[in-house]
Amino acid sequence: MHASTITSTLLLSILSLGALASPTPAEAVNNLHKRDDTCESENIAGFYKRWNIWVDNDDDHNDECGSGCLDNIRGRCGSSVTDWGCNRDDNGQGYYHFNTPTTCSEYDMTQALKACLDGRTIDCNVV
Repeated sequence: MHASTITSTLLLSILSLGALASPTPAEAVNNLHKRDDTCESENIAGFYKRWNIWVDNDDDHNDECGSGCLDNIRGRCGSSVTDWGCNRDDNGQGYYHFNTPTTCSEYDMTQALKACLDGRTIDCNVV
């Protein structure tokens, strides 16, 4: 072996060991939990539908919890939306819960939500 080859191999070995011994920076811890948008309806004894809707980042779309969505829901399902409630957690997720007539379909609700959430689609399902 030539002296230059030995020197190069030795130098490369030392640098490799130095890299292995170097501490790596700790990765940032991200405690956020992305929730899925969800829309569920339940037909209550044929008298009305009970809706439970979870909207990720509701605060990006509505000044007051669900207010813009409530207007669109009334536009699609009629003015007899009852027992409206909306809660928003510290991460901005909204939880809407309310009743509508049984004539308000899952398609109607999906379209109402799409209109108030800047085109984002949340498919509504019967539970």
